[in-house]
Amino acid sequence: MQRLSNWGISALAAVAVSLPITLQAAVPTSESLFPETTKGYLSVGSVDQLREAWDKTQLGQLTKDPAMKPFIEDLRRQLQEKWTKSHQKLGLTWDDLQDVPSGEVALGLVLLSPTEIAVAITADVTGNLPKANALLDKVQQNMAAQKAVRSQRNVQGTNVTVFDVPKHGDEPAHQMIYYIREDLLVASDNLRVIDGILARQGQTKNDSLGRVAAFDAITKRCRTAAGELVPHLRWFIEPFGYADAMRLSSSQPRKKGTDMLKIFREQGFTAIEGIGGFVNFSVAPYEILHRTYIHAPGNKNGERFTLAARMLELPNGGTFTPPDWVPRDMANYVAGNVNTKNAFENSKTLVNDIVGDEVFEDVLESIRTDENGPRIDIRRDVVAHLGNRLTMVSDVQVPITPKSERMVVAIDTTDEKRLAEVIKNWMETDPDTRRREVNGHVVWEIVDEKAELPMVTIENSPLDDAGRKDDEPEEEKPLLPNSAVTVTHGHLFVATHIDVLAKVLADIDKRQKLSESPDYLRVEAELSKLAQPEQCGQAFIRTDDACRGVYELMRTGKMPESESMLGRLLNSLLGDGKEGVLREQRIDASKLPDYEMVRRYLGPAGITMTTEAEGWFLTGFTLHKDE
Repeated sequence: MQRLSNWGISALAAVAVSLPITLQAAVPTSESLFPETTKGYLSVGSVDQLREAWDKTQLGQLTKDPAMKPFIEDLRRQLQEKWTKSHQKLGLTWDDLQDVPSGEVALGLVLLSPTEIAVAITADVTGNLPKANALLDKVQQNMAAQKAVRSQRNVQGTNVTVFDVPKHGDEPAHQMIYYIREDLLVASDNLRVIDGILARQGQTKNDSLGRVAAFDAITKRCRTAAGELVPHLRWFIEPFGYADAMRLSSSQPRKKGTDMLKIFREQGFTAIEGIGGFVNFSVAPYEILHRTYIHAPGNKNGERFTLAARMLELPNGGTFTPPDWVPRDMANYVAGNVNTKNAFENSKTLVNDIVGDEVFEDVLESIRTDENGPRIDIRRDVVAHLGNRLTMVSDVQVPITPKSERMVVAIDTTDEKRLAEVIKNWMETDPDTRRREVNGHVVWEIVDEKAELPMVTIENSPLDDAGRKDDEPEEEKPLLPNSAVTVTHGHLFVATHIDVLAKVLADIDKRQKLSESPDYLRVEAELSKLAQPEQCGQAFIRTDDACRGVYELMRTGKMPESESMLGRLLNSLLGDGKEGVLREQRIDASKLPDYEMVRRYLGPAGITMTTEAEGWFLTGFTLHKDE
């Protein structure tokens, strides 16, 4: 189905227009109108205030920079073409939506049944009824051009206009329903949804989104944190229902193989009943300020989690200043508390479910007893020596390629010497590893002999002299360095690229540290103001570095090839669902300016997270770029 993406763009168009706001008590809030089966929700209470605040941010100023003009104009043209091509069945054009709403605009994705979804939009048109009626007249003309059959129906005492639209190309026959009542304009592609909204508009009902426990808990928690600050945006998703709805919205059959959504359901992750929050722009000193609550209250028996979901135990405590081994020039730094032993043991049912057999203990036993293997007891020799602090750092290697994002994951250890010996014994039995020395540290490089990698010389690499004798010729190194493992600095390190691990292992006394950099110190100061007394994690994002890979790949049309976490997520969400088929980039970004101009508008960001009795609360922000 294409209608879901069509309605999403419709909602964005409604949000993007400039609107004077005068909320009236006569118009109910959107959460009291949408049904309890709403799985995705977005609300803008005051589009005028949103636009005004956005324009004050550096991102807003970026869109007005003359250097961005060619891309902005070209993007507007592309969106107009896409709108005209795919939205003619709505009976609306981009310009038709200008200046009609005057209050809250909201979009809801509704899961009517396991096989049926619907979308609805509500808009407060107080003071703009003539424009709203003119809009519906225009809709009628456009629908007539599509040979839609128009009819009037009385629903809940209100006349609604129904358009039965015949099959057009790949788009199946469908309905579009519109009505205006008491200064509220409502549109949907399902008559049952319209019937429910009209019933709730007439009186308070218990079957609304606002009465859903997760939605209510998220709203109350974020409102408590925000105080008198009114959000510019509110959002909510019910994770598994939303995933089901997104599957139904796809016109492609689901990929064959393991159904991870089904497995996560069976493994207890439905304990997460909702995720949502508030977003504000230009709230001094923050460019963007967002609060998010993940609601996971536990089951009726008082047990918080079951099966593999028990891995979600994230204890509060400790401080999160970057260790000295974190270099200053990292793009991202994330540190959090985990119950390592608990996570390991409770991964058992998840692994077995994914494989489809009881293999977890067999694999451990094989590693322990196979005479050709490492003969290591994973529980006793590895997990028992791990601590409860997980740290991740990453950078972006230039020149930008789809493989430019590099990451190091570190877990603290309670016995560095013993764990180093265990890793040594393990790696020495693996034919795909080789021993290297980097700045006096033993590193085990994991070599993929089957990978066909182009060979280049890496100039000024930290590994240029690592593990090479003076009389040996300088070896050529792969464009994508091999991954690597080591135990040092009180941590077990696992890196996606050996070069980025070499940065971490460089002489601490001879390089600058992230903990001493001015932008980190700015973020740390604001985190200390916003954080709860105890936290389970923090993150620092140098957005001007972190966004570079995505930006350059978009500009060159290679975003679908990205192997970064963000790139893979986008490829999964935006792909056509065809196994092994690279998606096409949706937007031509070739007219974007040089990134050095753009990065001047991208300030550092921070996030703090706390485990609470019924979920996790996160506060995040982006600061003004301080050149």
